[in-house]
Amino acid sequence: MRTRKEDSVELWSQLSVLVAEVGTALDRRLSEDFELGLTDFLSLRALSNGDPAGIRMNELAQLLGLNQSSATRAVQRLEGRGLVERGAHATDRRGVVVRVTEAGRTMVADIGNLFRREVGMALEVASMDSRTSSVVARLRYAPTLDR
Repeated sequence: MRTRKEDSVELWSQLSVLVAEVGTALDRRLSEDFELGLTDFLSLRALSNGDPAGIRMNELAQLLGLNQSSATRAVQRLEGRGLVERGAHATDRRGVVVRVTEAGRTMVADIGNLFRREVGMALEVASMDSRTSSVVARLRYAPTLDR
């Protein structure tokens, strides 16, 4: 019989494989169809769902689980395409915030359905893989997964 600790290690291992495989598939598809990387899309989505007045870079990095440097590079790529813009913080003029542009909001909306479809297909494939099947089953039956 497996101990709880062994089960936790196995679950973490499966989750790591699942995230890597789904992330790779999403990154490839986003790159082909929209010339965006997964980090760029997730940054754009976070900004689109965030405060319309903008989000500070350190907040964005925390939301995405990135370091400040990686978040800054993602914002620079998005800014170069006109999908986000930087501006002064409303109350702290020394602070810089990042805001999504209308073009960025449109891009998030365009990608949303593709993203959901790709995640669904990737989870279907992962449910048949012994390395990831039990974590997919747990995710599928989690009460808040599709809400």
